[in-house]
Amino acid sequence: MFTARHLNALKLPLAVLLIIGIVGAGAVSWTRSQIKQAQRTLGAQETQLKDARARFQRSGEERDLIVRFLPAFEALRKHGLIGPEERINWLEALRVANQQAQMFGAEYQISTQQSYPYAQELSAQRLGMAQSLMKLNLRLVHEGELMRFFRLLEKQNVGAFDINQCVLQRLNMGSAPGVARPNLRAECELAWITLNPPHTEHKP
Repeated sequence: MFTARHLNALKLPLAVLLIIGIVGAGAVSWTRSQIKQAQRTLGAQETQLKDARARFQRSGEERDLIVRFLPAFEALRKHGLIGPEERINWLEALRVANQQAQMFGAEYQISTQQSYPYAQELSAQRLGMAQSLMKLNLRLVHEGELMRFFRLLEKQNVGAFDINQCVLQRLNMGSAPGVARPNLRAECELAWITLNPPHTEHKP
């Protein structure tokens, strides 16, 4: 029969068994938490590795794009389209074009720089497109001189401009034999356009 003496004899083994069970359960729980932590760490490392591979691939693509378009970029920069405004060059180009066209001078006014209003239509919001409006007052012998003047101005290679409008007005200057006199006044508005992409280094 199972007596008190037998019960007393089993107390120590039962206590040891209970302790072992508690320790074992704790060890299992700790092991599971470590496994979960290791899984989270592995997942984070895999994500970092994936991101690193993506960055490496993008850097290679960006390098290829730079190599491909660098000559065109440099050509536009030298033309004065990319980078800060070069107003001194614009004014010198006006003087040279006026001289080559053998006109009667050019009066001008330049406004402060502002955002280019049609950048969104051109899908060029990220290019930092800007414009400065220039009002020109020219005197002409005949209307054909106007477009010749703008072609000569474009050949100066000092930037890009749009002709917003031109209004011609006839002058009554009288005439004198052998003396060239202007017969027309042209009041024009030009938009000098520049691009200033972010993170672009402008060389002097």
